[in-house]
Amino acid sequence: MELHTTVYNRTTPAERVLLVGPSLGGNATHQWTKVAAELIHDARVVFIDLPGTGLGEAWDDADEPTLDTVAAAVADVARGLKQELGEGVPVYYAGLSISGAIGLHIARDYPELFAGVVVVASAATVGEPARWLERAEQVEATGTQQLVEETTKRWFTPAFRAEQPDVVNIIMEGLSVSDDHSYAQLCRALAAHDVRADLPYIQTPVMMIAGERDSSTPIANVELVAETAPRGELHVVADAAHQVPVMRPAEVARLIRQMMERPRWNRVVSESGD
Repeated sequence: MELHTTVYNRTTPAERVLLVGPSLGGNATHQWTKVAAELIHDARVVFIDLPGTGLGEAWDDADEPTLDTVAAAVADVARGLKQELGEGVPVYYAGLSISGAIGLHIARDYPELFAGVVVVASAATVGEPARWLERAEQVEATGTQQLVEETTKRWFTPAFRAEQPDVVNIIMEGLSVSDDHSYAQLCRALAAHDVRADLPYIQTPVMMIAGERDSSTPIANVELVAETAPRGELHVVADAAHQVPVMRPAEVARLIRQMMERPRWNRVVSESGD
């Protein structure tokens, strides 16, 4: 698998790289641009498109539908950047929702490539396997457009939908135009995602960011990762639903910057807000 990438600020003198990935059916550029703007002088920010979203190629069925497959492709992106910029350049990764789950596979399998991983609105397990397999079949049959209305309610608070309808519409367009088969394959990958048994052995720094009002990701599941991973950390962002980087970009950027600048990690649990 080869993932499409877009560099936000190629000419930055910053000596760090931050890879960012979208939610399921999301467009990385739309979901992460405001965060990238906050970090424009802190790191070279690279948007990663998942298969079938943004400018990403559709899922190749030669690739097994697992998050390990996608994590390996993200690792290839990191290797390419290190070859371009120098092996000593630290590479960080931040992922939203499914991309956050991918981040845990990255943290487990590629500690030599990544200086730290940020998991936003995700956990070591996500939902129920049977529900993901059911959704995969549903989308193969009727497409992603029929998911938009219900997903909008989970992704954003009522107040945010009322105050910033244009932003919400742009984000939801990414879901409506996603490639149906690619979306279904990613659902199948989520059905198989479970790294709970691996958490005690993950040595990569892992920052967990949760939305206070995220109904999609039970906070107990997020806390499990932060409390079990040896270098785990948890921050809860006030008044944010599932689309935390869209709703609270300055706060997410501040937390990512904090991770990139911290020389040593200790477990910290905090409540975050502007």
